[in-house]
Amino acid sequence: MADIFAEGYKETPYWWDLAPRAEPDDRTPPEKADAVVIGSGNAGLSCALTLARRGRDVVVLDAEAAGHGASTRNAGYLGRGLWFKYGDMAKAVGRERAGALAGVAVEAHDYAAGLIRDEQIACFHRDTGRFIAAPSKRAYDKLEKDLEMMIADGVPVDAEMIGPERQRGEVGSGLYRGGQILRGNGVIHAGLYHRGLLERVRGEGAAVVGFCPVTAVERERNGFRVATPRGAVAAKEAFVATNGYTPRALPWQRRRVVPVSAYMVATEALPPGLMAKVLPSGRPMIENRDTPRWIRPNEDGARILFGGTTGEDLASLRDKAGHLYREMTAVAPDLDGVKLTHCWTGKVAFSFDMLPHAGVHDGLHYAMGWCASGVPMGTYLGHKTALRIVGDPDAATPLDNRRFPTWPFYTGDPWFLPLVVAWLKWRDRRTMRG
Repeated sequence: MADIFAEGYKETPYWWDLAPRAEPDDRTPPEKADAVVIGSGNAGLSCALTLARRGRDVVVLDAEAAGHGASTRNAGYLGRGLWFKYGDMAKAVGRERAGALAGVAVEAHDYAAGLIRDEQIACFHRDTGRFIAAPSKRAYDKLEKDLEMMIADGVPVDAEMIGPERQRGEVGSGLYRGGQILRGNGVIHAGLYHRGLLERVRGEGAAVVGFCPVTAVERERNGFRVATPRGAVAAKEAFVATNGYTPRALPWQRRRVVPVSAYMVATEALPPGLMAKVLPSGRPMIENRDTPRWIRPNEDGARILFGGTTGEDLASLRDKAGHLYREMTAVAPDLDGVKLTHCWTGKVAFSFDMLPHAGVHDGLHYAMGWCASGVPMGTYLGHKTALRIVGDPDAATPLDNRRFPTWPFYTGDPWFLPLVVAWLKWRDRRTMRG
């Protein structure tokens, strides 16, 4: 392969160019607070913002710089759905329950989009819609059947199926057999969105202390003692918002999510007219597969951001960049010869039932297991957790206090992940034969 790396190639998130992470400092957390939020991603900051505006004294703690994790490493999709496909979810939990859960995903999108609008967060939010590409007729038929079920069940969805003859109006690829245009969702600049939340949280007087890992959380008579290397914080309430970065100090939560490495690359600015060949409609694309690839324009439409091969760890990010380059040019051959400026990784977290969870365990609030829907769902359930903490009846959602399963002997290190990925890839190969 020819040299695929642009001059100045980086192995940090593309989003950090416009929204760099904070440098380490030696601030200490306050000794007391009304509430401690563990994790400074979108979920933690959303919770802290609502709590602060309800008059609570809040401190947010993070082991790294604020937003170091998936909140500034994701694809920047603001979606309206869950990872669990609707037909599969209906089989697992029943159609009535599936309809309620799908409705929550729409609410999550609308809440996050409304927050961006109302707070005037400058994060290049665009309501682009999305193209879900079907790699086979079997995958197309499943998309169509799921859409029919959602419409029949009253799920608020605005979508249409397009056949192979119209597919090249969405993505310049010969790999697909049509797909679904899903309207009403969009894209953001992930780094600027998080920075906007962080600025508003600090503007409300909440303390956000980075590079201050939580080493223990202990129940006390009047709440919790949250220990860090820089001192402990005593608080009446505590909220765990660590998702794929949950530490060993929180063993119950850590056992219930599976951290999975996701990967992305960014290209250099494209020659004139090339974006129109790759994504003619300007909509981002994601494949309807168990191991999908996705592709979208950046915030100004000059570059391609591409991701995939989630969970398939390689020796180095440079090796991974080469792997992703081959995947990208397989999807969009017109990109062959374009160079990469960034390759990065971040940890998403899946639950064992493939659905997000929120609730209270042993007095400790939690929201996690986003299953790749963390931008809208984390923002929404962080807000809802804050409402639960202050006793607002509007806090309730269909995701609350559901059974949060784990596996025997699982402690948070997913040794089984290579086997799961291999099985999912086998399922994809079988599906693509149809």
